[in-house]
Amino acid sequence: MSSRSSLPFLPFRLVLGIAVISVVSLAYEMALTRIIALHFQYHYVFLLLSLAVLGISLGAAGGQAMWVSTQAAAQAVLLRNSLLALSLALPMVAIALALLPSSLIVIGAFFLAPIPFVLIGFATTRIFAQARASSGTLYAADLIGAAVGIVAALALLNITNPFTLIILLGCLVVPIALLVEPAPRAHSNRRRIGALAISIGVIGLLNAATNVVDYKPSRIDSAPPDKTLISVLHDPDLQARVVESIWNPFARIDVVETNDPTQKLVFTDGGAGSYMLRFDGNLNTLVSNKVSIEYAPFALRPGQPKKVLILGAGAGKDIVLALLGGNTDITAVEVNPAMVATTRKYGQYNGQIFDRPEVKLHLGDARNFVDSSHDQYDLVYLNVVYAQAAPPAAQALLENYIFTAEAFGAYLQRLAPGGKLVLILHNGLEGTRAAITAIKALQGMGIEPAKSIDHIALLMRNNDDPTQRVSMLLVGTAPLTENEIGGLQSLSTQLDLQPLHLPTVFDLGFKNLKQGMSLERFVAIDTSYDLFPTSDNQPFFYKLDPGVPAPVITALGFAIALGVAIVLYAFGQPRAEVSPPLLGFVALLGMGFMLIEISLIQRLSITIGAPTISIALILGSLLVSSGIGSWISQHWPVEQLPRYARWAGLASAALGLAYLLMFPSLTPTLAQISYAPRLVLIALLVALIGLPMGVPFASALRLAGGTTQNIGLLWAINGAFSVVGSTVAMALAMSAGFQSVFMAGIACYILLIPLLAYAERLITSSSSIS
Repeated sequence: MSSRSSLPFLPFRLVLGIAVISVVSLAYEMALTRIIALHFQYHYVFLLLSLAVLGISLGAAGGQAMWVSTQAAAQAVLLRNSLLALSLALPMVAIALALLPSSLIVIGAFFLAPIPFVLIGFATTRIFAQARASSGTLYAADLIGAAVGIVAALALLNITNPFTLIILLGCLVVPIALLVEPAPRAHSNRRRIGALAISIGVIGLLNAATNVVDYKPSRIDSAPPDKTLISVLHDPDLQARVVESIWNPFARIDVVETNDPTQKLVFTDGGAGSYMLRFDGNLNTLVSNKVSIEYAPFALRPGQPKKVLILGAGAGKDIVLALLGGNTDITAVEVNPAMVATTRKYGQYNGQIFDRPEVKLHLGDARNFVDSSHDQYDLVYLNVVYAQAAPPAAQALLENYIFTAEAFGAYLQRLAPGGKLVLILHNGLEGTRAAITAIKALQGMGIEPAKSIDHIALLMRNNDDPTQRVSMLLVGTAPLTENEIGGLQSLSTQLDLQPLHLPTVFDLGFKNLKQGMSLERFVAIDTSYDLFPTSDNQPFFYKLDPGVPAPVITALGFAIALGVAIVLYAFGQPRAEVSPPLLGFVALLGMGFMLIEISLIQRLSITIGAPTISIALILGSLLVSSGIGSWISQHWPVEQLPRYARWAGLASAALGLAYLLMFPSLTPTLAQISYAPRLVLIALLVALIGLPMGVPFASALRLAGGTTQNIGLLWAINGAFSVVGSTVAMALAMSAGFQSVFMAGIACYILLIPLLAYAERLITSSSSIS
């Protein structure tokens, strides 16, 4: 055993090859997320993406047997051919996903999406096997490449669709196939491979100009009930047609015209819809909108103009409703820049609704805006209703921080004396959960549930169709007055609304709270639905069914089954190639890294606002800093790696625990810091914990590189248990909250420490490490 700390020779072509493959992997994952989110119900996005990423583990494990049975001279050709296969698989998968005839064919996406990941897993582990002693540097290139892939994908999705992006990724892979092969190829072979790269690139550029390979909603013959764009297009009475589509990293926007010339429908990811009203500046032409539940909050206190805050401006209908109510001081917040750009593009149709003198528009997240604001409003308004509303639990996995008790508390703090918070929701169940969450928020302000129910009113539209029973929740910081209750009664009669709760008039639903029952016991009485108040720790407002949703259980089952299968396969290998403690070490690392990564994204994204900036900043900072930690570890003598890796694990756990304790006060503190310094501080906080988190896996690979340990199996198990970690994170967040997810991640890093004792014995017993 040598104590040299000098770095082994590492061909730059391998470092560049790993980095580019990682760029392709993360960019493909980002593009695939957009496609799956558009095609399928929200909860299938998580399932399909998890199963697709498992392909990396399959490629790493399955390719090992093929590799060892191949002669050394042919191994380089095998690696080159696997990358060429990847360059072809990417555009073929993009075309096949674009041609799916139905958004109900989940199985089709299940088989298509993992194919590139399988090839990525194979190629990655084979490159690591060629330079085992330089695993720290290679892993740094892998992590930094992943960060570049995320940023690049977010940038490119602003100018092209995800299908084009995937095709162009195939072009990027081709030169790497030549680069990683050490022996020079015949000139004719290089010309053919070069022609392949050019051909794929031309196809991608042509598609960027023509969008031939793209999501065509008019061609889809069936879709889930919450993908309302498809049902609207197939309704013969509406004569609907898509007139414009815009992609961005946040979502796809589709503008739909029907036989009703007075409005257009604007859909986000084929589901959530917003109305754009034809408006020429004459409000008298829009008086028909006054007979709707969405207008009702603006009809309260008639003749008294209010300072209004609209959270979720959509395509501008709610602003029109506010103008109809006589309000001339309107602040509107919209998170999706494509929605804002589209609405402004149709300014001649909608009366330049976002740019009227009465309107101040802010682009960003509603929660972040309110947390950072100091203004007072007479009405804070959230309208989440769209045509053909989704049934309960259709968005079961949607984490939504604008519907938590902390968010409601922030909204209530922004109310002027006598002001009201009003939410328009899809149905009575959502209205009830929102009411319970509001009661929890009022309790946080020192108002007990028995008194807080006098601060709220809940009304629901009478309709034979359960999905059309839109509800309105009204909340105030003071009890509703007799005049306010009387006004709500009049509105109920005019608009055919059914009171679900109205103080002194109808309060049977909350009778037990009035009599002193605790909020927790009150919610626990009925187990038919999950109506517990949502919080920043458990922000799953739309998860109305009890328990963990089936797609999460399915994804977890698949991930665990694959992990166990790879472990069993590993134990079938020669004992010199497999070490149980080392397998357990990389499995814990895979889980722990994902648990902490997901927790950081969930908790810190609240303070950033823009979803794309959140992902780029938090995940990018984590990956780059972990890559730097991995690169630093490459410079340490190999016999000292176990000790340093132990300290790195301890540092990761200690920082995680410190962040866990800081988060309750950190979020409101960050919200008060100006935006640019806030982003810098968040990046530094993430990088601080990311630096030690990058050390252990790189160290494990480097330790194994000096022995006969099977690096492919280490990659396979780490990848499989990374997916296990992500599914465990979601299941645990739903059942116990993201705080428990973070604690589980910290526990994983603490459990690494005893397993590292084996690594020291591995060093001592191996004479081949240098």
